[in-house]
Amino acid sequence: MATLEQGDMVNINYTGRTIEDNKVFDTTFENIAKKEDIFDEKVVYRPFTLIIGKNWLPVGLEEELVGMKEGQKKTIEVEAKKGFGLRDRSQIRLIQRREFQRHQIKPKEDMKAEIGGQIGRILKVSSSRVKVDFNHDLAGMDLVYEIEIVKKVTEVKEQFICLLEKRLPGVDFASTKIEIKGKIIEVELPKDTRFMEYIQFIRNGVTRDLGEISNKYDKVSFIEYYDVEKK
Repeated sequence: MATLEQGDMVNINYTGRTIEDNKVFDTTFENIAKKEDIFDEKVVYRPFTLIIGKNWLPVGLEEELVGMKEGQKKTIEVEAKKGFGLRDRSQIRLIQRREFQRHQIKPKEDMKAEIGGQIGRILKVSSSRVKVDFNHDLAGMDLVYEIEIVKKVTEVKEQFICLLEKRLPGVDFASTKIEIKGKIIEVELPKDTRFMEYIQFIRNGVTRDLGEISNKYDKVSFIEYYDVEKK
């Protein structure tokens, strides 16, 4: 069985904890999420798809996947600088309260808000200014992951479905039709995706992701058919 290399697409299961207090902060398992009181009904709990080296997970974790095999399990410790980074005091800023009003946000302590394209946690609210921490919640923390390599994904149709599921979690792509015609991939997505918000950006993103793992194809063509209503 071949070992994993940079650029491979894999599905993995994992549970991540902070080393300091052994608290679970992320997992691909629904039962663990519920047990650890981090369950989110908006999240689809299933193996996580990534392309090794693209840092869709912390770089310190992805580095350790190289050389592993399907079915292998491993405990990986990730130091803060290769996890979610070290804490940076310059990322704690005072923002004018009117900036929140402009975005129709009512600031409250400990809530998260997006300001200027960045997401931060509100530390303190005064009459005129709001103190916001733009560091990641796990910045400065050493982490440990329990992981299992579920599968190395090599077949292009399955790769495409995995990439779609990553960008549109919760959507059933079982009816997706994919045909390979030379160097062109023709894709017919489920009808209920046609009018989804940002669907064009998602199509572009999936096409770009596919190019990261294969240079066999020149184009991806998304095909739509509409039924003619007859009188």
